[in-house]
Amino acid sequence: MHISRIEIENIKSHAHAEFLFERGTTAITGANGAGKTTIVEAVAWAMFDLLEYKKDEFLRRGEKKGWVKVTFFSGLDDREYVIYRDTAAGYHVTDTQLNTRIADKKDEVLRFLWLHLRLEPGTDLSSLFREAVGVPQGTFTAVFLSAASHRKGVFDQLLKVEEYRQAAAKLLDTSRLIERRIASAREDIARSEGELARSEAVEGERKAAETELKELSLEIASLEKDAKTRRTIVADLDDLGSTENSRSTLERDRIRLADEIAAIDAAKTELASIGKHIAEQEKLEAHRTALREKAAAISAMRQQIASHDQHILRLRESYRAATEQIRQAESLAAAAVNAPVLEKRETELTHLIAALKARLESDRKFQNEIRNGLCPILSEKCLNLKPGQTLETFVSSRFSELTQEIDAAETEKRTVTTDLRSARDAERQAASLEPLRQRQAELAAEGKHLAADRDKLDADAAGLADVENDIRTADRCLTDLGDPRSRSRVLEASIAREEKLKSEISQAEALLADLDRKRSEIISRLAAKGFGEVYDRETHLAERSSLSSAERRLAEKRATQKAVSRRLEQIVAEIERFAEIRKAAQSALIEKERLEMVGEATAFIRDTLKEAAPRVARSYVNHVSVEANLLFREITGNGERTLRWTEDYAIVLEESGFERPFVSLSGGEQMAAALSVRLALLKQLTDIRIAFFDEPTTNMDADRRENLAIELSRITHFDQLFVISHDETFDNYVDNVILVGD
Repeated sequence: MHISRIEIENIKSHAHAEFLFERGTTAITGANGAGKTTIVEAVAWAMFDLLEYKKDEFLRRGEKKGWVKVTFFSGLDDREYVIYRDTAAGYHVTDTQLNTRIADKKDEVLRFLWLHLRLEPGTDLSSLFREAVGVPQGTFTAVFLSAASHRKGVFDQLLKVEEYRQAAAKLLDTSRLIERRIASAREDIARSEGELARSEAVEGERKAAETELKELSLEIASLEKDAKTRRTIVADLDDLGSTENSRSTLERDRIRLADEIAAIDAAKTELASIGKHIAEQEKLEAHRTALREKAAAISAMRQQIASHDQHILRLRESYRAATEQIRQAESLAAAAVNAPVLEKRETELTHLIAALKARLESDRKFQNEIRNGLCPILSEKCLNLKPGQTLETFVSSRFSELTQEIDAAETEKRTVTTDLRSARDAERQAASLEPLRQRQAELAAEGKHLAADRDKLDADAAGLADVENDIRTADRCLTDLGDPRSRSRVLEASIAREEKLKSEISQAEALLADLDRKRSEIISRLAAKGFGEVYDRETHLAERSSLSSAERRLAEKRATQKAVSRRLEQIVAEIERFAEIRKAAQSALIEKERLEMVGEATAFIRDTLKEAAPRVARSYVNHVSVEANLLFREITGNGERTLRWTEDYAIVLEESGFERPFVSLSGGEQMAAALSVRLALLKQLTDIRIAFFDEPTTNMDADRRENLAIELSRITHFDQLFVISHDETFDNYVDNVILVGD
């Protein structure tokens, strides 16, 4: 596979950027801060789900959303795909030939990447990128210089050795679960045997309950017949008593209705006498309504006057504040003219400090290479030394001079920066003068307009006290009149009920006749059963008491029958449960035997996984070590040295029969060895043939940078190698050069 294009928008220092890539080695160069590392971070985020800090810090300052598009040709099907990811929730893959989105959301995108990067499902893409594909800036050799325990934690995860240990640990939980289930099955079997011990006694209870139910059914049938007869007699007595009560109520209603009709005749006479008072009432009410509307209008004007007064006070405060702001801005504006000169001087000092620090760092490296006062290049005594002066003291004196120059430049820069900040504040104050003056004029005009409106409203609001006196006078007149209109409505409503009342009297007389007929029928039925022709309350109560006793005996027998039936159901259910218990006990016995077999198999698998972890680690290490040695010889061009990657993930270099640990290697040798192992990991663990080297020449002098460039140019069998650097060392040794920030 290979990456053909990266497009970035609103990410870190890039507002929008697009980079095209070819196969082979590519140098990405540019000044510090130009955004070179952002390209690597964009690939790590989109293709390997790795972002070493928060999304808000990855987003360009001041923007709400940023995005990355990585276009690549898959090594699986040689088709072109585009991976899109943004700082919100967008994450998807598009097939450019079909112009179709084929993976959406993070889970689908990761499955797509595992497939097209030819990785096992579940591979930790972040660890793979961090330790092999794109090692972060300044950490290329760090892991090989760390303790063995730290190396083990890093590479066990990358080589998936830890997965075998975790699988064995998880199977321990499975073994314990199987043991608990076997114990539970044994308990179930023992519990079942205990419960089945009383099955014969329960069968005897079932037969006794069935006999009792038959006897209760005969008793209940006899009691139901007696209760039915008594229920008919009590129902007739109830109807007769209800009929007598209804007749009494209807007689009282007929008398009440006659009295109401007489009252309606009196209401007709009163209604004819109050018509003239209603007209006077309506005239007074209309006059009072007009007065209240006028009073409300005057009150609204008073509120508007108060609002105008508050607004005028606020305008005066704003006018005074604007005047003060104008005075302050005018006093500060004079300092703004110094800003361009200060900006230029600040830039000059920044460049001067950077150059002095670079010279100081170069001299320190030079001092480390001095041995016995000999020039590290010519291996001879330096001719520029004064009598009695050593090369070390000569270099140390230069350190002191450079340090003093740097301190002086940094002190001046702090002063210039402070003055520049003040000058820029003055520029902003000067820019605000004209808007402030315009606002002052607007406030003055608005204040004059509001004052005029307030005076007009005050004149219109006079006379509220007179209107309120007139309203009180009208209220007294209406109170004295006594609301004749409401009284007329009451009288009219009473008169309107006349026809309804007459109809109700007719209905009451018809109901009385119907009740008399029904009473005669009930008395005839009761006389046939030996009762008198006149309603007797004592007899009624006695019959009701007899019925209650009969129904109580019937209810008791039914309750007993229901209890026996319920107990019989429980017994039958218990017998059925015994059958289920026998069946469950047999199933538990079979399950116990099955679990015992599964437990034996689980223990065997767990032991096998524990033994497999170190074997897998050794196998991976051997293969990576062989591949790393070949790459190391290819990079360095020296076939007489042997690179080994040991079982504790340390790097050892064998030369002339002696072994040298990684820590004793020179900087260039460490870089070449670490580079060989990381590329070997890529070749052995994946089909990915892409690697990023972010600032690999950190702390290297010019000769070593050039040696590393030559070594990287010797690497073959990779589709793309990217070197990110702020200098131009690699430009003459790579296939392609991309300049960032120009």
